[in-house]
Amino acid sequence: MSMKANCRPGAPAGVAISTYREAIPLLPATRCQGSGWLLTRQRSVGTLPRYIRTPCSHRVLHRGAALRCHAEQQPDGPSSSTVTVSQQEAAAANSSGATDLQLDDTATGPAVSPARGVAAFPAVVLEGEELPFNAPTEKDRFWTNLKLAFALPWRRFKKDSVLTFTLEGEVSDQSRTFFDSGLSIPAVCGALQKAALDPRIQGVAIEIGPLGIGWGKVQEIKRHIDYFRSSGKYVVAWMKQGAEKEYYLATACSEIYAPPTAYLSLRGFVTGGAFLRGVLDKVGVEPQVKRIGAYKSAGDQLLRRDMAPEQREQLSAIQGDVVEEFLRQVAAARGKTREEVVAFIEEGVYDMEKFKSGGWVTDLWYEDQLLEELKMRTTGLTPKQGETEKEKEKREKALAAPLRRVGLRKYSSVSPSAFGLAGGKKRIVVLRTAGAIVGKSTGAAITPDGVIPRLRALAKDKSVAAVVLRVDSPGGDALSADLMWREIRQLDAVKPVIASMADVAASGGYYMAMAARAIVAEPLTITGSIGVVTGKFNLAELYSKIGYHKELIGWGRFAKLLADNQGFSEEEELFDASARHAYASFRNKAATSRGMEVEDMQRVAQGRVWSGGAARKVRLPASMCAALPSQHHLHLHIHKAMRRSPRSQTTRLPRSGLT
Repeated sequence: MSMKANCRPGAPAGVAISTYREAIPLLPATRCQGSGWLLTRQRSVGTLPRYIRTPCSHRVLHRGAALRCHAEQQPDGPSSSTVTVSQQEAAAANSSGATDLQLDDTATGPAVSPARGVAAFPAVVLEGEELPFNAPTEKDRFWTNLKLAFALPWRRFKKDSVLTFTLEGEVSDQSRTFFDSGLSIPAVCGALQKAALDPRIQGVAIEIGPLGIGWGKVQEIKRHIDYFRSSGKYVVAWMKQGAEKEYYLATACSEIYAPPTAYLSLRGFVTGGAFLRGVLDKVGVEPQVKRIGAYKSAGDQLLRRDMAPEQREQLSAIQGDVVEEFLRQVAAARGKTREEVVAFIEEGVYDMEKFKSGGWVTDLWYEDQLLEELKMRTTGLTPKQGETEKEKEKREKALAAPLRRVGLRKYSSVSPSAFGLAGGKKRIVVLRTAGAIVGKSTGAAITPDGVIPRLRALAKDKSVAAVVLRVDSPGGDALSADLMWREIRQLDAVKPVIASMADVAASGGYYMAMAARAIVAEPLTITGSIGVVTGKFNLAELYSKIGYHKELIGWGRFAKLLADNQGFSEEEELFDASARHAYASFRNKAATSRGMEVEDMQRVAQGRVWSGGAARKVRLPASMCAALPSQHHLHLHIHKAMRRSPRSQTTRLPRSGLT
């Protein structure tokens, strides 16, 4: 079976995934350091060159500053290979049918000893760098301007406009409907991608307020701001209040402004946990919890009076990853050293004048002052020496007019096809799942009844080329997760499924994601937690205290296993065996999906949660989204045997299923 991959022009790029197609814009002529892979530039198609390629015998590409090929010897198996993709070299499909990168299944991972009853499939290892901007050619600009000239009236606006929106509170991962004005990750990221290529957009102004999202989504938005800035346009941030997360996002912008009385609280990071064992003992409730995995701390809140060493270790590690990323980004963006950033936080500065004098913000402006500055940029009329009265009058008249701006809601209606970002008859569907995993629910939760019918429909839909499974879940019911895992595997056997992790994909959330053939995550996504925790409450003492009496008549040795008026006796062994069986199934399937031996996975699968960056070192996700800016753009990277990129579609699931 051959495997192909493909990307699109001007779009975030940098992924090679099995069974997809990819055309590669590289140097005019580059030869693999191994043997073969001669790429010769023939002509350009749109913004991308076409290449004639001679395949290398290694069947694997490693693309970095120069193209080279290598085969890595696995210590526990035959020679196998790792695909590494640099974003600088990812690109679009040739509409005229250029030769495509061909890989064999055997080149994507080592042979795996599958768990009992689970078919093994190779794990693709992906890697990327920061995203470059592929500037459109004159031909691209001509077609873009032509399409914009004939755009519908409500999609038109003046040239040299500023895209403005507010990032504050909850930012949904679900695409909004036309009548829903709320913010969403797809809307924000999609707008930034289009605006980078839109000749009518001069820059972006973002008001950043307290955010109710995790670090994974923050990094995703930041990556798109970086992408927009790489087009040469400016991004201005204005903040009235915020803390580390908001300031981290603001540093991605080219300029940061705040009013003189703004409240920016950069005090550091704190994490922890609360424990109820003392309370439960006082009221007569005995928690009886069985957990498999030394780091599986879900039951510690009930069992312990303080934090376990294992929980302290994993929380400290995740916090350390967040701190290091924060210090790195702020230092790089504001031209400081790591030590200077630490010293500034340790000083506990609240005076905004110190923020300005220290270079932590660009200037202290009220909103009207910032708008005046943006007006001068959009009109090109700035005060100058020796200007005549007529010139001064013209400038003042232009500045008195409202700022040329376009809001996020209006801009979301602009078709990405105007910039060559979508097209084709085939679709890649983004299936978003968010919330806890439960058996039945009428609220915002992930349920088999909501997900499985959609997966089966996608498998039958011939217009769907591939599926992106977006997961944002801390876990939940193991049985429900396993049922959905099976259906995801079934779908992946028909058409490619790629898992994209949002803020968190742990425990049951990771269970779902590992069914896909490749997993991508942000460096600060929380994932892992491969373990099992289960239990019940023994309320016998509480019942006695309040005078409540309960009698049960059972038939069968273990009929009263889950009775809440008695503790475990001989049932404990059965309860423990049940938990271990569920854990073994989870561990074995995780080992198979990640291309690892069960013994190697056993060392990782101790219920520990990891940041995305740390998890990648132990091979839980396949890639960091440095190579893949967001789930909204995955459709640009994974399509099969198409002349043009397929259009994407976000599925909106039934209310009883997902958010």
